[in-house]
Amino acid sequence: MYQTRRRTRLLLLLFAVALSTGCVTPVVVRSMSAQLVRTQLAYSLSLHSYFAAVEEFADAQVKIADYRIDEITAQMNHAYGLRAGSGLGQSATPEERQRIIDQLVKDVAGNTSADLPLKRKIIDAVATLKQRDRELEAAYLVILAASQKLDEYIRLKKADEAAILELTRAVGLNSEKITSIVDEIAKISQDLALSMTKTP
Repeated sequence: MYQTRRRTRLLLLLFAVALSTGCVTPVVVRSMSAQLVRTQLAYSLSLHSYFAAVEEFADAQVKIADYRIDEITAQMNHAYGLRAGSGLGQSATPEERQRIIDQLVKDVAGNTSADLPLKRKIIDAVATLKQRDRELEAAYLVILAASQKLDEYIRLKKADEAAILELTRAVGLNSEKITSIVDEIAKISQDLALSMTKTP
């Protein structure tokens, strides 16, 4: 993704230089520009499909994580039950039995409620991933629109320096935004992975 952004910025700069210096033939510039736009359009569609696939995968992982967390909780609750059952068989008084039952209820409730923050964290991480995917796609579409506008300028043989500088600025800002979003997604992923490794 980084190379695509870098290539896009370089091609926009190349087009701007070519237009202003006249060192490349107009036919070559128009051809390169048209090809860049076609490539970016295809990439945009691929990117959209990729985000959809990642989001489906993330949703499936939430279900798997929920199932696994519930399975571990059930195993731990079963162990609490076995321990309580053993204690009940050895207790002599009704007070001792009640204390064991109360402890079992407390252990099971505590064990079950301990899972809720991790489950919430996983759900929140997936929701954030989906939101960042939409932001990434929107930022890329701004870059694509800038390329399309530049292609239009090239085809119409317009050399409006202020407009080209504005397009270059928009591409730069959105390239930085994409980098920032990708960094944030990586941080969320690492944080979630660390949370999962801390789970018993």
